[in-house]
Formats: sequence, structure tokens, C-alpha cells
Amino acid sequence: MSATQVREDYTKDGAREGTFRKLTCEERREKKIENIIYICWEGFTDDSGIGTALIEIFCVINWRVRSSESETAELWRIEESENSRRKNGGIWSSTGVVDDCCYTGLIRYMHPSDDELRDLAGIRKDFYRPKGKGRFQDVKNPSTFHVPKDLEIRLETVKVTSIEVRHLKFYPEYHWAVDFTLYAIIIYIATEIYYGLVNPLNEMNLSVFWCLLSLMMCLSVLGKLTAIYFRGDEVMGERSMCLVMGTGYLLMAMIILIVSEDNLEVGVDSAYQSFHDNASAFLKTQGLDSSGPASKLIVKFTIAVCCAFLGTFFTFPGIRVSKMFWDSLKYCEGQLFLKFWINLSYILPFVLTLLWVKPIGRELFARIPIGTGGEPLMTDSAFESLRFHLVIFMVVLRVVLMPWFLQAFLNVAQDKLNEQIKEAGRILNTEIQKKVAGIYYYLCIVALQYIAPVLVCLLCCLMYKTLGGGSWLGSYFDSIEAVERPDPSGTTPASFLPETDAIKPATEHFAIALASLKQVFNATVFRGIFGFATWWCLFLLFASSAVGSVYLSFLTAA
Repeated sequence: MSATQVREDYTKDGAREGTFRKLTCEERREKKIENIIYICWEGFTDDSGIGTALIEIFCVINWRVRSSESETAELWRIEESENSRRKNGGIWSSTGVVDDCCYTGLIRYMHPSDDELRDLAGIRKDFYRPKGKGRFQDVKNPSTFHVPKDLEIRLETVKVTSIEVRHLKFYPEYHWAVDFTLYAIIIYIATEIYYGLVNPLNEMNLSVFWCLLSLMMCLSVLGKLTAIYFRGDEVMGERSMCLVMGTGYLLMAMIILIVSEDNLEVGVDSAYQSFHDNASAFLKTQGLDSSGPASKLIVKFTIAVCCAFLGTFFTFPGIRVSKMFWDSLKYCEGQLFLKFWINLSYILPFVLTLLWVKPIGRELFARIPIGTGGEPLMTDSAFESLRFHLVIFMVVLRVVLMPWFLQAFLNVAQDKLNEQIKEAGRILNTEIQKKVAGIYYYLCIVALQYIAPVLVCLLCCLMYKTLGGGSWLGSYFDSIEAVERPDPSGTTPASFLPETDAIKPATEHFAIALASLKQVFNATVFRGIFGFATWWCLFLLFASSAVGSVYLSFLTAA
């Protein structure tokens, strides 16, 4: 066998195998290496010599490159024509899941074609040739026809690939939210290591700004997803659901904010008191006679309104997660280990919410039991660190289990057709195709609904730890005392502020003004803000999932 013959057989094999979609990467690599070895051997053994062998190698490589380019172009042409065909046939077109999930073995279901539905329903095509030259045309409209609902349709499955995920409407939002949060976490870890080794005193923590930007990005994505339910007349039920849940969360937040911190230690009252005292002192040093920046009633009502908006954002993500939770339990029958972690991830936000209830959390773990002379299970600082660690563990567990939840959502496509068998009557072919294709095309939005609330909880916890003066190792109150330790002279930086206009440069004036603001927005204030935000996000994860379970149970019973 000559090298040229091997190359021709290779070309024929490639043409006979069809597109690369039917060959795996390993098969294509092995086939290419095998032919190159044959070419090299023929080049070294026949009279043509090494030069001919190298030429043949470059010819094969060049042919493979050109073939790959042509086949890639052909794949894109087929994909565009398929999208156009589906759009013309009434199927809304998008693609979807995330690149990160393409390597976890996710499988999607392909909607049945018109020919497959005709064969299952026993519909015969009637053709005629029009007058003059022309192609045969179907007497009936080929794009719309009725089939019985009780057809037993077994859908074909294909793996989700990364080439399919870059055209979905919400893919850029997902990409930015996840990637930016990942970079923020990397910067946060590097900053924490740096602060643990060097312990700088007057340096600005850059990771806080990254976490704040990531938090704003995740909230904006949740806002965009919620805004979908307020557009058009087709989503009146979802819109009413958002309004009802927002009103309920507003009432619940106002009730929670009047609970004493002896029962629920969210730190809002102590944060307001510290902010009020320091702000009043700062205003007095500026010559302004003021009793404080705002009353406690206005501050708490503003916080309650923000909580209501956040609860509205979490409503449908919670319902979606609850549906995927029950579906994932159904599909992992017999896998007790996996079922344990899925149940734990679902119930863990409720357990973390109870850790902020003082009689259940701190009194149980960090106080000496009444009537005993023993030691508490842990110190107050260790208990604070435990809450940080459990929140991180909950987030990591949710992220690890994300492929199972998404696969449970994808399996709904076949379940819908199985439920349709129980119905009587007929249905359009396009309705069946929409029902199946809509599951896959909605996958990126589902991924956002799953991951965005979890990232919000994570970012609030990280800022709660950093800005609140917390510690990962248990030295909580020591760091708080170091942050809020008063000046030995008995004066605050704000007391020197009026003298700086005449005797100090503008840069020092700005530095002292910034130090004064740090006295106003101290660790106690940030601990109250982000401590309550962390607890409220955990509560929303649990509450929205519980509402979703009740809602789905009601629909199932109905």
C-alpha cells in the first residue's frame, strides 16, 4: 500500500463516516495518527525517500484542516437552517445550557420530527405535481397536522455540547455572573491569605469591592428574570404570584425587624444605635445641630422594602429548585448516598436559619447548660466561625449537585409526553415539538434561577465576615475590639476636622474625613447590615422552596 493510496482511503473513510458529529474526539485522533504512521512507513521504505514522506504528511494534515473547516462550516449551516426551520414551524428558537455543565454528562431530549410523528400516527403523505415544471408538493400543509395524544413517543437523547450554548438570550448574563463571581472569590481568597500573613492596618481591602460588584451583578440578573413576568398578558398568573409573595415578605420582614435581639440576633438594632451615635457626633463636630440622620422607624421600613424586593426575586427560583428537588429524588432511586446529599442541600438553609435564633443557636452551643458546671461546646467566636463555615459548605454542596438538578429538569421533556398519553383527543405536531424543545431551550434560565440565589448568599456571607470583623479561626470578638478600640487620647478623628482647613494639606484633610466616615460606618454597622442580609437570604432560600413544595403539592392534588 502506497502513501497516496492510504491518503485516498483516509479521504474515503472520512467521507463515508459523514460529519464529525458521529465520531468522538478520541476516534478522530486515533484515525489520524494511524494514517500518518502508515504514510511515514511508506515514505521511509519505498524509493521516494524521507522528503516524499514529509510531503505526504503535510498533505494529509492540510487535507484534515481543510476538511475540518468545511465540515465546521457545514455544521453551522445545518444549525442555522435548523433554527430557521424551527422558527418558521412555530418553535421559538434558542439554545442552551452553560459551558461549565457541558462536561458533566448532561443529556437533552430531541423533539420528534414531522416524519416521525407521521409514521407513529399512520398519516400518509399525498403528493401532486403542479402544472408546468415544479417539484412534488404535499396536498396538506406539511408543517401542521394533528396526531393523537396517546402516541407512545420515545425521544432520542444527545449530549449537551459547548457549541450549542452561546446563542441563548440569557447566556451572557449567566456567563458574566458566574465568571465574575469566580474571579471575585479567587481575589477574596488571595486577600484573606495576604491579610492572614501580613496583617496590614491601614490598607483598603480590595476583595470587598469585587464581592460588592458581584453581588450587584447577581441581583441585576435576578431582577431581569423577575421582570419577564411583568411583560405581556400571557404571564398574569406569575405576575400575581410575584406581587402576593412580595407583599407577604414585606409583612414578614416588618415582623422580624421588631423582634428583640435576645431572640433573633441579626444585629440590626445594635447597628442602628452605633450608626446613630457616631453620625450625631460627626454632625456636631461640623457645627450642625442634629438629633441623628434618620429615625429607626424609617430605617427599618426601608430595610423591609428591600427585603420584599429580594423575596420577590427569590420566589420563582425557589419554586423551580423545589420542582427539580422532587424530580431528582425520583430519578436517583436506589442511590442512597446521592439522595442523602440532595436532601441535605435542600434542608440546610433551614438549619442555618435556626442558628441565628438565639435560644436554639448560641444558647445551645456557646452557653453553659443550666444546672451543670461543665464547659460550653464552643466559645462565642467559634460559634460565629461555625456559621461562616456552614454557609460556605451549603454553597459548595449546591454547586456540586447542580448537574443532577439540571438533568432532572431536562428529564421533564419525556415525562410530559408520558403524561400526555393519559389524555384524550388530538394535538398539533408543533405543540408536541414546542413542549419538548421548550425544556431544553429554557435550561440556561433554569441554571440562573438555581445558582444566582446561592451566589447572593455566599457574597453576603463573605462581606459579613470581612466588613464585620469576623474570623475563620474563631478570634471573632478580638478582631471586633481591635477595629472599634477608641483612641487613647479620648478624641476621635472627627474632632480634629475643623482645624485641618488652615494647618493641613487637602490630602490629609481628605484622609481624616475618610477616617471619620470609618468611625460612622464601623464594624458594628456592617455586621448588622450584612449579618441580616445573610440571614434573610438563607431564610428566603428555605421559605421560597417551602412555598414551592406546597404549590407543587396543590397542583398535583388538583
